[in-house]
Amino acid sequence: MTPRVRAGAIAAATALAGFAAGCPTPPSRPAQAAPDRSLGDEDSRLAHAYSELADDIFTAYDRDEPPEPATGVVDARIGPARIGAGPGDFYVGGAVAHAPSRWPLDVDHSVRTEVRSKRLEIQLALDQSAAWMSDEVSWRMEQCGKTAVIPLRITALYAQDGDRWVLIVEHVSFGWTPSPTDDVPLRDPIKPQVASGGLRDQLASVLARGLFGSPHDPAVAAQTGGALVLGPGMADEWHGARVLDAQLPTGVLEDARVGLIGRDADTATVAYWIGTYAAGAAAPQRTDAHKVRLRVTHIFEKRWFASPDGLPTEGKSCGIDGGVLRDTTRRRDIAEHCHWMLIQSHMSLPIEDGQLAHRVFGHALVSPKPLKLDCEAPAKAPAVEPRSAVGPPAGQSP
Repeated sequence: MTPRVRAGAIAAATALAGFAAGCPTPPSRPAQAAPDRSLGDEDSRLAHAYSELADDIFTAYDRDEPPEPATGVVDARIGPARIGAGPGDFYVGGAVAHAPSRWPLDVDHSVRTEVRSKRLEIQLALDQSAAWMSDEVSWRMEQCGKTAVIPLRITALYAQDGDRWVLIVEHVSFGWTPSPTDDVPLRDPIKPQVASGGLRDQLASVLARGLFGSPHDPAVAAQTGGALVLGPGMADEWHGARVLDAQLPTGVLEDARVGLIGRDADTATVAYWIGTYAAGAAAPQRTDAHKVRLRVTHIFEKRWFASPDGLPTEGKSCGIDGGVLRDTTRRRDIAEHCHWMLIQSHMSLPIEDGQLAHRVFGHALVSPKPLKLDCEAPAKAPAVEPRSAVGPPAGQSP
């Protein structure tokens, strides 16, 4: 099986080196282990669900097709979303059907490209109505007789629709922090749409306490079950219990699209938030020229708490299956013991094709759209990643 590789300082120093000498590398798809026949029926079913979704994800990487714009498992007013690395790559609702490639840069079809998964992680919701994933991928292209490598982060939310998985939210980003001279202006926020104002207020409170508050509240920020926080920078990555150490730029949550997996708000156990975040807006000494608009996607799951002041009970679902749909006692217990927790958060800063191409190809870049290179020009080594221009992390001074 392909070893898992963490993005960080090594990736920043090597993957962004622009051109890399071609050499044998692992396959783009990690080998899938055969189901363990010693497992019980439930374990085998879960293993099959994981394997099936992993196969769907790798197939989507290869085919690079837009997600379905319509599915009965989410409110059509909210719909799905696809967010890419570029400033204009923000598609919601029916617009996702017309979304272009998820991979950045306008590359000619004659150029050989390849996507390699480095760290695919999948987590099923406790009631198995949904699943979320995260992955680090290297997007590779053959240019000037060498291989250029671009590291990307991907998170996504899937819903179980009958016997298939349906992609609801996908967020692809390039981890970077701009220098003060980079032009990263505020851009228009998205059109808001929510399943209910009450749901949005509940989830906003979870974000305020569990992600942006200091210290982060462990009662609303999950540390298990695929817990992950990604910030805009290459090294801004916190998994599991380390999500309580996450440090993101100060700012203000803006308009959002907030929806549920499932059409019944009383029985849904997974919610999602698609929106924008004005970084630096909370700092009065900053001017509009120093504010940038980040993209954010958040995933929440209802977790069962045995007591209001404790931590959630591991493995106990807040879902209601068809056999107990009218069980008023079960509904009452869920209303009393189940509360929303933040499971996954992805914050990214869009990057123009020209900025990204220059970081990768340096002086060899002739044109970013379409991508054209001067193969005789010397390659330019990437600069050390500068300090973020979007403001210091929460709890830190400039």
